[in-house]
Amino acid sequence: MELVRRSVPGSSGAILDCVHTALNKDKPSILIALPFGVPASVARAAFQKLEPQFNVVTWESRYILKLDQEFSGSEKMGPEEHVGDMLSILKALEIGSCYLIGYCSGAGISLVAAREHPDVFVELILVNGEYQLFKRNGHVSTDYQRSIDAFLPVVATGRQQAKLVFTKMGEISKVSKTGVQSELDEQINRPFSKEECLFRYAKNYMAYRNFDALAVAGEVKQRTLVISGRRDEHSNIENSEAIGGAISGSKRFVDDGGDHYEFCRAGSSTLEEIGAHLAR
Repeated sequence: MELVRRSVPGSSGAILDCVHTALNKDKPSILIALPFGVPASVARAAFQKLEPQFNVVTWESRYILKLDQEFSGSEKMGPEEHVGDMLSILKALEIGSCYLIGYCSGAGISLVAAREHPDVFVELILVNGEYQLFKRNGHVSTDYQRSIDAFLPVVATGRQQAKLVFTKMGEISKVSKTGVQSELDEQINRPFSKEECLFRYAKNYMAYRNFDALAVAGEVKQRTLVISGRRDEHSNIENSEAIGGAISGSKRFVDDGGDHYEFCRAGSSTLEEIGAHLAR
């Protein structure tokens, strides 16, 4: 499988690291919206699964990992900017329309993109979405969601606070570490691996945390598949079910043995369901 990595100018000044398969104009295209701050390499299993039938494209979210790009902390990082980045990538690759897969926080951004640009994003797959519904009455939260929502606002107040929190995280990690991290763990935890990444990630989180995913979902008209995992300790089935219920005619799939990271694992039930759904 040949993968091409290139820099693409995004919206409002961001420079994006974009990864895609060799483009074939006879194939339909899929854009994958990954969680904020993770490297494109987490999508390798999805690329391998989908590449025989599709052009597959993803990118690394604005500023967080691209430390060679200056970041003051006042840059725009809201859902609209991420959607603007998606459109910039498609334009650069001369892709007029595509299927859209949103994973984790990428699912929330994908909802906004699908609502705003139904002519571009013709079908939607939402995987283990992080929709921030725990901030709305009646919706459950996980321990992970509560802990992230407690410390990231502190980190986002400035680089000095980010340094203090990052140092404390390192001390806790040394005490609690029981073994060597897997390659997937290292990829997923990349936003927490450096003080500057953590600060940028926190700024992005603050720009994302208050959008109303349920209201947006209620205006999505595309054919939609909503996927969740029964063992997901990061997001949860209840939130995905609520989003699926708001999208008229959506289909649901629950990976009974799946945790939050099945999308990243070759041969997982989640990837098999995505492949089967697209084939239908």
